[in-house]
Amino acid sequence: MPSRTRLAAAAMGATAAALPAGVVASTYVVHPGDTLSAIALRHGTTVSALAEANQLADPNLIRIGQLLQIPDSKLGTPGYTAAALDSESYAAVHGDTLMSIARRFGLDLTALARSNGLNVNAPLRAGVVLHVPGRIGRVNALLVHVANQSGVDPRLVRAVAWMESGWQQGVISPTGAIGLMQVEPYTGDWVSRYLAGRTLNLRVAADNVLAGTLLLRHLLAVHEGNVDAALAAYYQGDASIGRHGLYDDTRRYQRVITDLMARE
Repeated sequence: MPSRTRLAAAAMGATAAALPAGVVASTYVVHPGDTLSAIALRHGTTVSALAEANQLADPNLIRIGQLLQIPDSKLGTPGYTAAALDSESYAAVHGDTLMSIARRFGLDLTALARSNGLNVNAPLRAGVVLHVPGRIGRVNALLVHVANQSGVDPRLVRAVAWMESGWQQGVISPTGAIGLMQVEPYTGDWVSRYLAGRTLNLRVAADNVLAGTLLLRHLLAVHEGNVDAALAAYYQGDASIGRHGLYDDTRRYQRVITDLMARE
């Protein structure tokens, strides 16, 4: 039986739930308090698809009264399905090692070596060109690694991160939810104390993913493995669900995440 403190954290939700949503349309005028993730969810699309459709370089920068084009939800297929194609080249310089390059790009050493057909201890000649994952590939690798280490289905972690932030660590919501997994600071503090056993910095991508993933694992345990219930708690919070039932936005959130998981 979870302690009262643990139940309280399960009730909070990682992100601030939106109020019940409106109807789907081809365009939408931004209202006070709107976030791109809430608008995307309301219209059955993703943050990434919405940002691309409106040429938004920074998903945080939308303004009240702005007219957004809402893409066809069928166009919202997550870009991480093409993560393997997202790569760049790096020419080794004198003094480089696979380890130093892996650290520079935030990569797993073994994965970098394997993708280039090298032994992890192989010496590198200056000028040797390595293929390293681009931004999408690096985020994908981080999400999968943390999910596997935490015993959570990587498909779930990847889909939640995509829906929450479009896999962008720099996103901060008006309520203060931070990063890839859009974790509220007070939730991050609770996860640090009771689940991680150390202080997590939500502004660091690896810690942010760990916080969100550990919370998902906790919510799955609280709800006896019921993914839909865990997702609802992550988005809306169990306390709010207990008082108001599931918001329409929460049901859409569940459906979108389930759909994203099935597209892999």
